[in-house]
Amino acid sequence: MASELNLRGYKTVVHESPNWRPFFELSAARIKELRRYIKILFSIKRGDIIYLVRTVYQYDFLLLIILFKIFFRKKFIFDFDDPIFLRKGFKLKMIILTKLADAAIVGSHYLAEWAAGYNKNVFIVPTSVPFENYSKYTKNYQKAGKFVIGWLGYGPAHIENFKSLVPALQSLIDSGAIFKFVLVGSLGDKKIYDIFNSISKLEIQFIDTVVWENSENEAREIQKFDIGLMPLLDTEWNRGKCAFKAIEYMACGVVPIVSAVGESNYLIQDGANGFLAKTNQDWVKKIMNLYKNRELLPSIGEKAQLTIKNQYSFSANVPKIVRIIEGIK
Repeated sequence: MASELNLRGYKTVVHESPNWRPFFELSAARIKELRRYIKILFSIKRGDIIYLVRTVYQYDFLLLIILFKIFFRKKFIFDFDDPIFLRKGFKLKMIILTKLADAAIVGSHYLAEWAAGYNKNVFIVPTSVPFENYSKYTKNYQKAGKFVIGWLGYGPAHIENFKSLVPALQSLIDSGAIFKFVLVGSLGDKKIYDIFNSISKLEIQFIDTVVWENSENEAREIQKFDIGLMPLLDTEWNRGKCAFKAIEYMACGVVPIVSAVGESNYLIQDGANGFLAKTNQDWVKKIMNLYKNRELLPSIGEKAQLTIKNQYSFSANVPKIVRIIEGIK
């Protein structure tokens, strides 16, 4: 995002987020880091905007922000895209930063509703991608081959979500569907291997690692899918997430089938640019429909990709950030 702002004439300086430290820790490293952030904050000139992302992990930094806000009238934007306030020890820090911020930017409607209770300047800017990095790996549905169902992400964080998918995959196999399931991001986790190896006659490929820092690496894997799945249990945490996995699938023109949880309900127009699933029967029915009617995939994939280009790309959303910055300067 910083590079995109630079292209629009803004000078940005990016600093690492503070490391997490126990509240009562006393160490030379902690003092050194505290001094570094004091120096950074004093270097911020009048008229500059502090843009905070992932900054709720350390009490020292929170205290500095409070002091600089009160005594030096520094303006800042607080940006978050996960419901971190649900985690023990983070809620108070999240409330303080949200209240003090001159504007709060969130990635989902669920987060916006929460933030609106503490700040009157709340803006939804959906999780965005550098669209060109994905579109160059647009899925070619004209190439024939075995039907590929895929999932990509940080596997160990999705153990329970994976479990919810098992009955649907088994039902598909029992119904005669012949497909390959590709799981990108399993990281060699035995629990993940055991979950999917328990499915009778499932052909599966585990890809343990991807160089996540480069979105093109993810796009190369996604383009191998015919459909991309995003199963999510209906939990408070998942309701606050920003559907990034589905956004990545769609940016490659791959048809998504996702749980009807949280922000997915705003991203997906069921049957038009992807599919929403609420029950095990939904998963089976919608996957089987595409399996039997593959001619539907290109047009749905094209609509999915257009959705990302128009609403979830940097080119669509950086101007929103610019307007927010200009509004509080």
